[in-house]
Amino acid sequence: MRRNRALLVFGVLILAGFAACALFPAAIAPYGPKEMDTPWLDPCPAHPLGTNDLGYDVLTELIYATGTTLFAGVAAALISLVVGTAAGLAAGWLPGWGGALFGGLIQVFLMIPMLPMAIVVASFAGSGMRSIVLIIALLGWCGTARTVRARAMQLRQAPFVESLCILGVPQRRIVLRHVLPNLYEVVLSRYIMSVAHCIMLEATLSFLGMGDPTAVTWGRMIHLAYRGGGFTRGAYHWLVSPGVCIALVVIAFYCVNQYFEGRSEAVAGGQSYAD
Repeated sequence: MRRNRALLVFGVLILAGFAACALFPAAIAPYGPKEMDTPWLDPCPAHPLGTNDLGYDVLTELIYATGTTLFAGVAAALISLVVGTAAGLAAGWLPGWGGALFGGLIQVFLMIPMLPMAIVVASFAGSGMRSIVLIIALLGWCGTARTVRARAMQLRQAPFVESLCILGVPQRRIVLRHVLPNLYEVVLSRYIMSVAHCIMLEATLSFLGMGDPTAVTWGRMIHLAYRGGGFTRGAYHWLVSPGVCIALVVIAFYCVNQYFEGRSEAVAGGQSYAD
């Protein structure tokens, strides 16, 4: 438990730093987003991460890209969470063909390779940020649905649910007042990691040139660095820094998720709690 709490604190501190960059970029960035200097400067006191091929400060660009990247991950994961929770709850709770239908739908989406399908859909749907968020969300809900389905099936056999059914409590009331609160830990744990997965998928799509060309994200920074000759010129400060930020965010979400997974396992292993 102490280890999980230490991971939670570590993850929250990292996420708090990135959240500050996303919310107050103008107060943190050393330069404005359109201020230019000499191109291809190496890291120096005036430019801690150097400048890119156009002369923009890489650190400033990195800070301003934080908000767009986090927004894409949080928004896509939220939509995925809603869809996945609804589908998983229907698959785990509905009897007969209804539950089997939703369960089969979840299995079909689980078999679809997410990245290749996202590339194909993005090539037809367009590369706007709204399209990218919807593509990631509507292809990534099945993992949440599978987890919620398993937990819903477990709760359906719980003694307190059977007692409520015997007492004649309506199914809708049981689901909304008693089942959903017991899904809180599982859903929260899935959402935390979904944000990390969505950020990585958006970065991958942007790196491959499928992202929004008008929005600066960490993945697009890596794409522009390769396309602009950052690798051949040895401008690793431009190439590596967005990747380090992506890695730090994923590690932070993993650390926070470890804490809530521990709590979720403790709840699942104990007696279910009802009102």
